[in-house]
Amino acid sequence: MKIGEFIKEVKSTKDTVRHYEEVGMIQPDWQNNRRIYTEKDIQDFHAIKEMQKLGLSLKEIHLVFEIKRNNGCGSSELLAEITEKMVEKQQQILIEERTLKRKKDGIKEMLELLSGITAYEKKN
Repeated sequence: MKIGEFIKEVKSTKDTVRHYEEVGMIQPDWQNNRRIYTEKDIQDFHAIKEMQKLGLSLKEIHLVFEIKRNNGCGSSELLAEITEKMVEKQQQILIEERTLKRKKDGIKEMLELLSGITAYEKKN
């Protein structure tokens, strides 16, 4: 399929697709000086988007694609790299979660304090 069909299929933009091509994450076939996208390219695009949703940067995703390209889709190297990235991301999320909980607790305490002051002022 040509790029117009491809961007409709993956619900994206031409600029995004071209960027992924420039960094080597999507590699369409060429026929008569035109890019031809296949089901593999659709799957790769969706994999990129899924990894982004999980919080991986394009740099991290690019590394995953390089390992996939060099060692194969089911390679132990690829699985190890993805596992490592997911463990790192999980740790980052746990830290962010703790930080947010502290902020939430602080806001709750401040609201309770303000509520108490407001109630006191209304009585007097």
